[in-house]
Amino acid sequence: MADEAGARRLAFLDACRALAVLGMLFANMMNVFLRRVPEVLQHNEGDILRAFDFPAPVFQFLIGVSLVLFLRKRTVGGLTSPRARLTAVRRFMLLIGLGIVLDSAPAVLGILTLSEWPRWGVLQTLGLGGLLATGVSGLPDGAVAALALGLLALFFRGAPGEVHHYPLAGLTFVPLTLAGLLVGRGLEAGPPERQFVTRAAAAAVAGVGWSAAAQLAGVPFNKVLGTSSFVAIATAASAALLLATAALERAGVAFPDWLLAVGANALTAWVLQYVLVYYPAWLVFWGWRRLPLLPGMAAVVAALAALSALSIALGRRGIRIPI
Repeated sequence: MADEAGARRLAFLDACRALAVLGMLFANMMNVFLRRVPEVLQHNEGDILRAFDFPAPVFQFLIGVSLVLFLRKRTVGGLTSPRARLTAVRRFMLLIGLGIVLDSAPAVLGILTLSEWPRWGVLQTLGLGGLLATGVSGLPDGAVAALALGLLALFFRGAPGEVHHYPLAGLTFVPLTLAGLLVGRGLEAGPPERQFVTRAAAAAVAGVGWSAAAQLAGVPFNKVLGTSSFVAIATAASAALLLATAALERAGVAFPDWLLAVGANALTAWVLQYVLVYYPAWLVFWGWRRLPLLPGMAAVVAALAALSALSIALGRRGIRIPI
């Protein structure tokens, strides 16, 4: 894998990852700062499909893409394939553990009962998808695709609980990571040319096809429960966004350095959200009144800029949560 090709891949992938994490942070912080979130900007509204339902699944998809590059980098660096996979497993286990610690912190202060923790959340679902994708990373495309389709069929109408609240429900998002794994394999041979485009387009078409069939069967788009119609359309959207950023880069568009830096430090930004936004709101100023629309949006943008800047600054000093 040539350095030049690797750099090109990293740029459009980091840009896509940055858009996903910024979308996730923006959606969450509106719930923290705004007294009333405008309908068009809401997310996790059950059977109502919203634009901000997509950033988290996009990030889940990109975990699979990044896994391919991670494993290849380790094997090129001298590790055997089993050792490289073991390294990935350790990282995903640590990610799950970190998520449990962050989401369970209120229990330490007695705000949650013992029966409510350890808690499940976004980081844990990302780690779960990464673990299963790592486990099948040595299998051929057909086997990986069959597993993804099998999970879509198993959770055709969604999970018996919320995706980001229960480990079993988190399995509904695993097809996103597996699709990312298949698309990422198109990047192994070089820059984003025919194989990558073909795989990403196939993932998008398959996602739209499954989603349409599920809709005809009466399955709603529901991110909260991870219905197969939503997971499929989110897979299509994720592949399309990655294709778009790759096309922009190939057309000579230079992504802003700050955007690429946010993408490279995306998990750090997500963790800082807990420490600098959630914990003060939940644990310190839990009785505070949220803000009207305009000052609330100003607070959201300011907090988002601060989180991004701090993540970049920490990353430059070698302090980051690797993806």
